[in-house]
Amino acid sequence: MGTEILELATLPPAGAVHREENTDRDGEATDIQEVQRDHSSEAGTNNQLDPSLPPVDKGRQAWLFCICCTICETLIWGWNDTYGIFQDYYTSHAPFNSSSQATISAIATTSIGIQYMETVLVIAFAQRYPEYVKQMMWASLAICVSALLLSSFATHVWHLILLQGIIFGIAAGTLYAPVLVWISDWFVDRRGLAAGLIFGGSGLGSFAFPLFMGYLLEAVGFRWTLRIWALAFGVACAISITGINPRVPIRKRSSMPVPREPWLPRDLSPLKTPLLYWMLAISITQALSYFPVSILLSTYTSSLSSATLPPTVALAVFNIASAASYFLIGRITDSYPYPYIIFVSGLGSALAGFLVWGFASSLSLVFTFAAILSGGISALWPAAGTDIGGSRDHIASLAIGCFAGFKGIGATIGPVVAASLHDTGSHAKTVYGGFGFRKVEIFVGSMAIATSLGAVLLNFHSTSKKKVV
Repeated sequence: MGTEILELATLPPAGAVHREENTDRDGEATDIQEVQRDHSSEAGTNNQLDPSLPPVDKGRQAWLFCICCTICETLIWGWNDTYGIFQDYYTSHAPFNSSSQATISAIATTSIGIQYMETVLVIAFAQRYPEYVKQMMWASLAICVSALLLSSFATHVWHLILLQGIIFGIAAGTLYAPVLVWISDWFVDRRGLAAGLIFGGSGLGSFAFPLFMGYLLEAVGFRWTLRIWALAFGVACAISITGINPRVPIRKRSSMPVPREPWLPRDLSPLKTPLLYWMLAISITQALSYFPVSILLSTYTSSLSSATLPPTVALAVFNIASAASYFLIGRITDSYPYPYIIFVSGLGSALAGFLVWGFASSLSLVFTFAAILSGGISALWPAAGTDIGGSRDHIASLAIGCFAGFKGIGATIGPVVAASLHDTGSHAKTVYGGFGFRKVEIFVGSMAIATSLGAVLLNFHSTSKKKVV
């Protein structure tokens, strides 16, 4: 993390480089920050070997952190992936069925987009004010639960956009961001595996929650579904927060006026490299390929079958496949250069979009497409962040925040573009691109191809040359 953690359990390592202090007051403050930054860049490595701290990559506390982060991921991002079920319900039930599909889809895109795009800001805050992070997480949880409860009383779509989209989105993103800050504290050599397990939680939740929400929506309606979920979310997430902590304990600030680290690192050169730019581009194109499917897959399946179960099953298959891809990609990221993984993942998604979904005239083909499309690229963000920031974890965390922000842009724009490309007036079951989805399928496949091409260009700048283990 950054030098912002001013009172850590360990002292700076011997041999840290000190800058000579200037005699003027302004210069003194600047040089103190320089000394602190030099300490922190080396302290990260030193802390990994400190026997007084929990071990890195192993041990009960490291895996407890991983499990609690996975629970948090499952609850927040698993819920996000149930919006397709709710959208299908809202468009066919009062009082929201008079609104357009594009308006209703704004609930999901707003919430997911905000959660991604605010990540870098929350990470910067967490690095500057680490002593307030836990309080921030508890306050965010209270806001999330309140937003869900209040949305159960909604009578207009704009109520849902405000409560589930904006308010829940801001609070959920703030609640989750510390996971991305502290994962680098706990895991180094097995960081890819840990990231795959944590991010895979979204797929597990996305597999179970659509089935659960679909049952509740049919049994008790959306109002009691939201109330039941608010209670379950609050209790389970509160349990997870107790285990999400930094590896290096944060102590109270001393009375000595030590300046905080600036919002952005003094040396921004790692964030100005082509490596970062290509990763940002890949984050957008992958999101443009993935999120339209997560939102519209239920609608496509409903066109094939009038039964209520197939859309839910299709979304569940899609999400459990995402969980598997997170784990697989995270695991092999510890062994193979991550640009190679992006290339293969993007190419596979392109073939799935162009061919399997394009010719999907039966439920079996839809389920096959849902199982093939990969959404697990986020599991290699820690590897890419380390490639950019090196041993400076605060730089790596900011890079991950940037990836999330640009993925949020794609998550917001993608479903809107796809909804505009979907010909809702076409109900014909054609050989290719049936039910008005032809342009959507071409768009999804094209963005996946762009992701693969971006990986080729990324590889020219990456220093990730890992051995196969």
